[in-house]
Amino acid sequence: MFKKPKNKWYAFVTARERGIVASWEACEPKVKGKPARYKGFPDRGSAERWLAGGAHYEQADRPAKWYAWVVGDERGVCSTWPECERIVRGRRARYRGFDDRQAAERWLTEGAPQRDQSRDKREALDALPERAVFFDSGTGPGRGVEVNVTDREGVPVAHLAVPEEGELSPQGTVLLGRKRTNNYGELYGCLLALRVAERLGARHIFGDSRLVLDFWSHGHVTAEKRASDPALAALAALVRAARAAFEREGGSLAHVPGGINPADLGHHRD
Repeated sequence: MFKKPKNKWYAFVTARERGIVASWEACEPKVKGKPARYKGFPDRGSAERWLAGGAHYEQADRPAKWYAWVVGDERGVCSTWPECERIVRGRRARYRGFDDRQAAERWLTEGAPQRDQSRDKREALDALPERAVFFDSGTGPGRGVEVNVTDREGVPVAHLAVPEEGELSPQGTVLLGRKRTNNYGELYGCLLALRVAERLGARHIFGDSRLVLDFWSHGHVTAEKRASDPALAALAALVRAARAAFEREGGSLAHVPGGINPADLGHHRD
């Protein structure tokens, strides 16, 4: 039974996501029905300190996991990953994790079929809000840093933000060139995503950069980084203001694995 806390800001951590939202209504669907840590705070600064102070999702809090494996003519089920790892490491093997033993045994009975990764990605995306905006940055061959902002179907939407830095490529990405780092590109992608979300009326933004989501987009840039990269420090200030305004209107920013991020460019180097 979930009891609605009387706080203004809510920090949360689950196995796949961590973040801060501006209402319990935004926090509840992220933590309800799944192992999670969350806490309400009267101000955002306290929530940020709780996350930065090491709030994490303990292995012991996770649901029990079973691992089925096949090595040659041998096969079996283990109740822990270390046990399974000892069996499959360094050998030609197939293995997969399951939430219960029956599902693991059923997989073996069915012949240990390979996972359909495209279907897994589709199911993971379908579980996210339909009206969401995604961002990513990468350093592609020959073009330097480029930034991608898309909807959930992977359709480029960066042009809706009217980027003041860089130029639009024929693919709809924003080319920043070789003078910017990939991390700068991630932060710039976050800013574009915030502007696009405002244009589209979207309330959810996802990216795969923890550095940007947990620190830089809150304006938390080290003194050393500010001194060495004043342009990034100035950009962080813009993103912080835009994020604060977005969250005041009920918006949220959260992490999504790169493997299911529809904006993922597939090449990352700083």
